[in-house]
Amino acid sequence: MIHKLYCYVDETGQDTRGELFIVSVVVTGVERDPVIELCKSIEQTTGKGRVKWVKARYDKRLAYIRRILQEPIFQGKLYFVVYQNTKDYQLLTTQTIAKVILAHAQQPYKATILIDGLPRSQRRKVASHLRHLGIRIRKVRGVRKDEYDALIRLADALCGFVRAAIESQEAMKILFEQGEKTGYIKELE
Repeated sequence: MIHKLYCYVDETGQDTRGELFIVSVVVTGVERDPVIELCKSIEQTTGKGRVKWVKARYDKRLAYIRRILQEPIFQGKLYFVVYQNTKDYQLLTTQTIAKVILAHAQQPYKATILIDGLPRSQRRKVASHLRHLGIRIRKVRGVRKDEYDALIRLADALCGFVRAAIESQEAMKILFEQGEKTGYIKELE
């Protein structure tokens, strides 16, 4: 039986001109639909709504990430990699996806990759690179409007959360350390 794997990918840090670049990946399998519904529910109950992380008020961001880190279904599904002093954004994003899949996937699998903002013209290039890295791809797709996809919004929030912790926002830093300790979020090298 081939396991279906879904990877939702976002990045942040291009505004730092390569000083700091973070790629986050949310991984799901057969439980994808319940995870999506739970994300939507958490967005609604915390007041974060369907907006990007940077557009949400700080207290709503904090409430949202707290709730995510309390739900057992998210444990071990939230990955990220932090890069410094580089501008090779697409290569690093692709390498991060490969690292996450290799760390998470049960054999045999086929992965569907959804990347925030990936232009149609880049899909084949990303898929080809992932195949060269040994990843079994079902499909690579870009997501143009993240307000339509709760898991892309979660990947966006994970990037923003990690960045806030790195930039020493105290409450976010404490939550981040708890999230790593409890296995909800995992940094890959």
